[in-house]
Amino acid sequence: MRSNPRSKALVEAWLDFQPEAQREVAGALRRAVRAAAPELAESLRWGQLVFLNEAGPLLAIAPHRTHVNLQVFNGHQLAPDLVALEGQGRGVRSYKCRLNQPVDAEQVHRLVAASLAAAQRGNELD
Repeated sequence: MRSNPRSKALVEAWLDFQPEAQREVAGALRRAVRAAAPELAESLRWGQLVFLNEAGPLLAIAPHRTHVNLQVFNGHQLAPDLVALEGQGRGVRSYKCRLNQPVDAEQVHRLVAASLAAAQRGNELD
């Protein structure tokens, strides 16, 4: 699933709109997700940068005042010891990235791969 040129311009504008510290972390997260899964489309939804596969939203980058979350919509389906995720119950889990600290691209890659695999398993059950 590819995004069109218009959505790329909107994503760039969204990144430019973020305060500098959030922009740096959000940009690093975006690059890590794109490197792990270039086939995902990007869209702006709910004030967040959302990555979608053919089934719908899979991941989102959500800036906050003191950190930026990589939200994993099917995070409840991932192994609990994969990467330290926040959240509970049935649904979204968040990978918290503190401002002014480097993003661990390897952990992001593991999260993206696990999320894609869980989504694929879910599609096979449908």
